[in-house]
Order: sequence, then C-alpha cells, then structure tokens
Amino acid sequence: MEGKAMQHFCYSVLFLALAFGPSMICSGLPIMTKRFVRIVNLLDNKQLVYHCRSQDDDLGERTLASKQEWEFEFHLDFESYFNCEFWHSSDHHQKFDVFVPSDKFVHRCGGAHCIWHVEETGFFLYHIKTGWWEKSYDWIIGG
Repeated sequence: MEGKAMQHFCYSVLFLALAFGPSMICSGLPIMTKRFVRIVNLLDNKQLVYHCRSQDDDLGERTLASKQEWEFEFHLDFESYFNCEFWHSSDHHQKFDVFVPSDKFVHRCGGAHCIWHVEETGFFLYHIKTGWWEKSYDWIIGG
C-alpha cells in the first residue's frame, strides 16, 4: 500500500510540475498571483499623459491631473511585462517597464503592489516594506 501512495504522490507532483512549471521556472514567482501597478502624478500643476501596455493588453492612453493616481491589476504569469510611456509638457518623455515578472523586480517593490510616483525630477519606485522611494529614471528632455 505504501508503494501505491508514493506512486500517486509522484504522479501528482509530475502533474503540477507540467501544469505550472513553465511559469514558475520563467518568473520564479507563483503564477496567478494578483499584482498591482499604481502611478501617482506629483508634477507641479501639470497633467501627466501615459500609455501602458503588455504583450497581450493595451491599457490605452490616459491623462492624470496633478495629485491624482491610477492603478491597474493583473494576474502574474511569465509574460506579465508591463511598460508605460510618459509625457508632460511638449518636450519631457520617458518609457520603461513598470512591472517585470522577476524576483529581483518584485523585491524592489516590496510586495504585490508596485507604486510609481512621477515628479519634476523623475520617476520613483516605492519599496513597501522599507518605506523608501528609489529614484529609477530621469525625464528625457527634447526629441
């Protein structure tokens, strides 16, 4: 009887590895975990225009007034790369990944929420567990 239980256990592990293995191997993170990305406009009385997308989802071009925020959520898989392009004024722009499915990136966020705030001096990522804001990007000015 003990041999049949072990065989059943091995088949169960094999099934789970085949069903969930690629996502776990590629991302190092549990699949189907709900994640959040928040963008906060802290520009001095300026609108922030942005366009976020992944390989599968285009979230459209949006505008945030000063002191407003916007958040989207998604279920993590190994293709959950989200990038956003940002503009303000006529000559300030930047484009970067706001979420990457890697242990290192999620550690930078400090949890399931990646919170970005945008200000005159650049883009800052909040680490929830430490309460620190890490400057990640500067604005690109001009063409």
